[in-house]
Amino acid sequence: MQELHFLPAHRLAALVRAREVSALELLELHLAHVARHNPRLNAIVTLDEERARARAREADAALARGEVWGPLHGVPMTIKDSFMTEGVRTTSSYKKLKGYVPTHDATVAARLKAAGAILLGKTNLPTLTLDLQTSGHLFGRASNPWDETRTPGGSTGGGAAAVASGMSPFEVGSDLAGSIRVPSHYCGIFGFKPTEHRVPISGHIPPLPGRPRGVRYEGAAGPLARSVEDLKLGLKLLAGPDGEDWDVPPVPVRDVPRRELRSYRFAWTDDFGGLPVSRETRAALEKLATTLERLGCRVERCTPPALDYEELWEVWGRVLGAELGSEMEALARFIFSIRFKAMRGDAPLNRGIVDGVNSQMAEYVEALSRHDRITGQVEAFLSQWDAWLVPTTSGPAFTHRPSGEWIDVDGKQVPYLMATCGFTAPFNLTGHPVVVLPVAKLVDSPLPLGIQVIGRRWLDEELLAVCEALTDITGSFQKPPGY
Repeated sequence: MQELHFLPAHRLAALVRAREVSALELLELHLAHVARHNPRLNAIVTLDEERARARAREADAALARGEVWGPLHGVPMTIKDSFMTEGVRTTSSYKKLKGYVPTHDATVAARLKAAGAILLGKTNLPTLTLDLQTSGHLFGRASNPWDETRTPGGSTGGGAAAVASGMSPFEVGSDLAGSIRVPSHYCGIFGFKPTEHRVPISGHIPPLPGRPRGVRYEGAAGPLARSVEDLKLGLKLLAGPDGEDWDVPPVPVRDVPRRELRSYRFAWTDDFGGLPVSRETRAALEKLATTLERLGCRVERCTPPALDYEELWEVWGRVLGAELGSEMEALARFIFSIRFKAMRGDAPLNRGIVDGVNSQMAEYVEALSRHDRITGQVEAFLSQWDAWLVPTTSGPAFTHRPSGEWIDVDGKQVPYLMATCGFTAPFNLTGHPVVVLPVAKLVDSPLPLGIQVIGRRWLDEELLAVCEALTDITGSFQKPPGY
């Protein structure tokens, strides 16, 4: 029983359906694990214990009648505290929302409940999701289960720590610049950012309740889990229009079987415009590329021709900054710009955000035009490959520190944003689907490492099939020592 909390969600669901474990037993097991480990990790900030117990009893009673609610019947799960949950406090770690209790669920929460999942609780995040560490105004700092002196990343840091430590088998996060992928990488789990607009973002904070929704500000919603199979299940459950987020098209979710590994074509690189990466990261990518080539895959070290990474980073910053700035008064924009420059050093991501905050409509539209051109460049490149393998960040999880401090990467001082989201933010700009795979079998490291696997827009299912095949080489989830 004590190892059940490290099984993937789809296997837990199968055990419940087979009546080998009850939904209530499974919930109590996870609640006991939370009580034991969460005081140190601070990953889960709101528990919904009594309602979860009532729901688990209902799930067991339904099963006794021969009713199966869905593919996650009786499985506990968590959700990032930026998604509204009916009757359960939702704050996005923002002081003005400390007592906010929504009257309805975000679409992703409603769809998981409809699939039979049981909401265990809400997970920690930085204030309004805007950091690559997790230390918010309301709930404080979350820690990495692999090393509690280190960050679990952000902004879905609490969710990644909960999944990695066995407190939750399944989490839904949001990803504006890497907020699903960076924590997955730092905590050694699987994370998936779908194609932009594949999953509705309705009911996400930001924007604040009652405020208009931006074009790109909210990013993408997607699952964090302990297997690719769970990521595939997450896409099936979460994708599709909801009658509220009208940017989501009616693209059906398809079953795409994995092929023989040797039939796939892989591009790879560890170089985005000279952005430094750690020795372990480079070694893992090189070993993966060599192994794939030896198995008969077509493998080439390359990047999209003529892609200007400096421009890409700056354009992403301009688009984000313009939407952030649209909600600020003139004085707030000025103070934000001064503080942002002072805290985070000079880098194209930073310059783009500061310029965007202070931009006019014509400049915002021009940035969107450049976005379209860059997206076309990356899509044309990916049309030649089944997947593109790149780093997730410049290195493994770093020790807790104030937001904005430079990050040491093998003796090189790298600006904070570049070290944390320099490899991830490009695919928020272009909207391509990305999976993070932990690579425990490829590198001997005391801390987890993950690689990004990028696929073509709207071909999320093909990307997940590729990733399923890659796990034969990269390995499965490994639990942290002591859990």
